[in-house]
Amino acid sequence: MVSKSFNNDNKDRESNKDVILAEKIITAAQDKIVASMRFMDSAVFALKKEIVSDKNGIFMVDGTTLYYSSDEIFTRMKRGLSSFTHDYMHVLLHCIFKHYYVSEKVNRLYWDLASDIAVEEMIESLGATCLNTPESSERRDELKKIKAKRGRLSVDRLYKSFVNDPPIEAEVGLMRELFTVDDHLLWYRANKNVNKPVDTSEIIEDGEADNSHLQDHDKNQQRSSNDDTDTKFDITSIEELGNNEECDGAALLSDQDWDKIRETVKTSLEMDDASFGDVGGTMKRELRYAEEKRIDYSTFLRKFAANHETLKVDDDSFDYIMYTYGLNRYRDMPLIEPLEYKDEKNIRDLVIAIDTSGSTDGELVKKFVDKSFEILCNNDVIGAKFNIHVVQCDAEIQDDTVLKNRDDVDGFLRSLEIKGLGGTDFRPVFHYINELIRKKELRNLRGLLYFTDGKGTYPKRKPVYDTAFIFVDDDACGDDVPAWAMKVYFDE
Repeated sequence: MVSKSFNNDNKDRESNKDVILAEKIITAAQDKIVASMRFMDSAVFALKKEIVSDKNGIFMVDGTTLYYSSDEIFTRMKRGLSSFTHDYMHVLLHCIFKHYYVSEKVNRLYWDLASDIAVEEMIESLGATCLNTPESSERRDELKKIKAKRGRLSVDRLYKSFVNDPPIEAEVGLMRELFTVDDHLLWYRANKNVNKPVDTSEIIEDGEADNSHLQDHDKNQQRSSNDDTDTKFDITSIEELGNNEECDGAALLSDQDWDKIRETVKTSLEMDDASFGDVGGTMKRELRYAEEKRIDYSTFLRKFAANHETLKVDDDSFDYIMYTYGLNRYRDMPLIEPLEYKDEKNIRDLVIAIDTSGSTDGELVKKFVDKSFEILCNNDVIGAKFNIHVVQCDAEIQDDTVLKNRDDVDGFLRSLEIKGLGGTDFRPVFHYINELIRKKELRNLRGLLYFTDGKGTYPKRKPVYDTAFIFVDDDACGDDVPAWAMKVYFDE
């Protein structure tokens, strides 16, 4: 009769073998990626690895760690090392492009689809044999169809396309079958109570409540896709694993580290264009867009602010200790009063130029103006008095509205009328601003914001003030944009 302790020891040995073998498979995939694509070196080993020993079918990332179960690694490995290398590259690109960094209000089904398709399009564009899978040919065909229907397959554009033109049930099913590689459950846990054990089915039900506009068949598919696996996956078990100091990979100190890694990857590509050819160009384009797209517009507007003295009580300079000491020592005589002026960083002079050519969407222009002034007014980026010129221009100056206070802003927004709709030439605005500076109508110009679709003639010389072109989308920014200009994408 075999003792229970002997059986337990045998199971432990088998379990240890599985853990070691799973780690070796992941390491082999990492080595294949680095050997084929040197520019991925800084990213490949940035992701920590944690095995979930008491669960099956686990393969997911949260932006810091890859969580996996050994059985899932073995299942994927049965299809070949190249197939598993593809899967590791898939989750790695999710992290590089920070697809996990997502709002709670996002439509989960469409965001999952958009991010998976964007990653797979990137993998196919790399053309690396180490990433080939049995589904590669079918994926390529489907990517061509999606691109023909919905345009460039960047994640933001694709997500908006799904929201504005929802795919039918058959399309959703096919896309999920071809492009889904990992579970995105942890992406939507960032702002929830992490101390409470939650299973996958509960997360899905919460997501359905937030996205009531989804079609019924989409909801049913979202449920069924998770019912096939072990749904009782306790998130707290993952958090406990994070305390293991023996994990592989470089620990990510903050969410911003992927920004640094992305910049390193981009730099590596730029330094070795000859080796990667068109592949390097494709990667650089997507990396550049990911970097520029993440700029917060309200933070960006503050770049044009300058320190000014404002006539108001400066509470920060008020010394309560000396004030109360004077009242106690000399009765009604405080020893210090707060300053009656305060240094504030805000915008006084600013020019907002609007491309009103025929190719620019009038409704989008109004949204841009509304959002810009909402940020300027609600976040104290401008003071009580200012000097903002709103210039409308196509091939020539069509209108210049000068705003001096917030009442002017309110009136302008109520009666905004788009003027122009001709061709596009950016140069007249710069000539006009130079004339305003010469006439001293702009005494302390901090910058120019130029909202445009990007199709026009740019000036060759850098002006004395900062200039930012605000583009409608990522396709608007071409190689002819001057190097001295800032480039920002307007997200309505």
